Amino acid sequence: MSKKTVGSKYEYELSNRLGQGAFAEVYKGKNKVTGEVVAIKVIKRSLLAKYGDDILKQIHQEVSILQSLMLSMRKTLCPFINKIYECLETSNNIYIVLEFCNQGTLLDKIKKTRKLPEDEAIFVFFQLVQALDFLCDNNIAHRDIKPENVFIKDGVYKLGDFGFAGQKSLYQTHLGTYPYMAPEFFNSSQYDGNQVDIWALGLLFHEILFGEIYFIGNSQYEVSQKILNKQYTLGSQHQCCKEIRDLLPRMVEKDKTKRITAKQILELPIFQKYKNDNRYLEIEEKERQFWQQYLKSENTKTEDDILKAQKEEEERQRKEEEEKQRQALEKLQREENQKRERINQQIPKIIDVINDMRNGIMIIIKLCEFLQINFSEVCRYDIFYILKQGYQQQHLLKEKLDNAAMFTKEDHIDFQNIDHEVWDYFYQDQKVQCLIIEIEHDRNQVRKSYIDQFNYLNNYTTIQYNGYLLEFQQIGNLDITGGIPKELFLNQLASTITFLKDEETKQSDYGIKQLLKKAIIWIFVVAFYQDLVSGNKVNISKFLRSIDSNEPEEMKKCLYSQ
Repeated sequence: MSKKTVGSKYEYELSNRLGQGAFAEVYKGKNKVTGEVVAIKVIKRSLLAKYGDDILKQIHQEVSILQSLMLSMRKTLCPFINKIYECLETSNNIYIVLEFCNQGTLLDKIKKTRKLPEDEAIFVFFQLVQALDFLCDNNIAHRDIKPENVFIKDGVYKLGDFGFAGQKSLYQTHLGTYPYMAPEFFNSSQYDGNQVDIWALGLLFHEILFGEIYFIGNSQYEVSQKILNKQYTLGSQHQCCKEIRDLLPRMVEKDKTKRITAKQILELPIFQKYKNDNRYLEIEEKERQFWQQYLKSENTKTEDDILKAQKEEEERQRKEEEEKQRQALEKLQREENQKRERINQQIPKIIDVINDMRNGIMIIIKLCEFLQINFSEVCRYDIFYILKQGYQQQHLLKEKLDNAAMFTKEDHIDFQNIDHEVWDYFYQDQKVQCLIIEIEHDRNQVRKSYIDQFNYLNNYTTIQYNGYLLEFQQIGNLDITGGIPKELFLNQLASTITFLKDEETKQSDYGIKQLLKKAIIWIFVVAFYQDLVSGNKVNISKFLRSIDSNEPEEMKKCLYSQ
């Protein structure tokens, strides 16, 4: 006999098989009470046995999730999830009765058309984002979003096949289909299911818009490496409106903490017009009519309902155990979030300390400008030496940042208050990347000033002190990143300070005396450039402000007592 009965309400014919898997067959059937066409998945227990208990647990979990979604749909309409009507079990088979989608899958559609017109693609995406938002509200993640898991019924796009779905905050099992898997599947021990769903939906949206799978390769390993290392970008060949061009990179964002959520997507202005679209309003109205009819048909209880209640109690106990595990995971997550919050509070502090180091270097460079304006004739070699020392400090700072190194109190006294674990996150911060670019600009500016001064002194020495030219060139041709030997640098500045002090005692003009005092204090501070930049010698920010005051006594007050 080709006709089969499932419970008291459903039937199907063996000739109406829609598909077949490893342990299940899907048939087109109908509800004998309402006449509605349904899809009936028949799972044979005899075939399940070879896969062990885990696969049976997975099937029960899928059913449980779909049933919980059906309960939620009674309160909040969501036409964009493939519905489950019943799950009936016998000693031989498990029957799952699902909503029948008469237009196949999204994969079937794009196989024919390759891609969809932009307006149609956005409308399809709009429906699927609502499905994800509904899942998120119910603490459910799909974890296998791809075109073949999107079903079409009378023009409505529905997310289906919840075989990999879960109902908890964090996951550890790595499931899914490679081209749509998020980076955290490969580089994290646990991940947020809703975040990986957004990533996958972004790539699905890309596929129906542009007719291409973005992360593709000859092997799973090659695909995974592209997902981890290839930046998602839209080229000139990817033609779409600005709103979508801005949205897609926020979905296919490698940093999961920056990835946009379904709820945030639905709030974007571009989707407001679809909420008033006649197509959408018609979908909502049909959904309301469905639930009115469905709830009426549920009024009469059968023996199957009693068996179902027994199963639900077993399910409740199982969920209770899962809830305990979920709470334990949430506690771990809270602790991790608190840790991350502490870290986020310290990152700006590190940036402030690095900027203080930059200000210390600025004090060195500004001294060159001051001497150039006021004492260029007597300090021309000092300016050159100081510029080179300033460049060395710029170079050391930039090199340490480029190597993502951990700074210590040897670099600046304030680093002693920074937790070591912060550095794992510090270099991932966007503001830090901008800071590194700024420091590179600073370094290039100092290098240019150094080269200009070197060329000037090379010509000057050739003309005035030719006998010292070779000695000067040996010093000048030293690797610029290495700076001037410390003893030579100190001797040069010490002799300049002595000369300026002598000049000060001879001067009667108050303004010139003040200028000389300012130069002496400033040169003294820069002579100990390492202590200066590390904040050990002077209050950097205060000293920088005092430079403009032209009050040598104010500059002295910025020095720490030794």
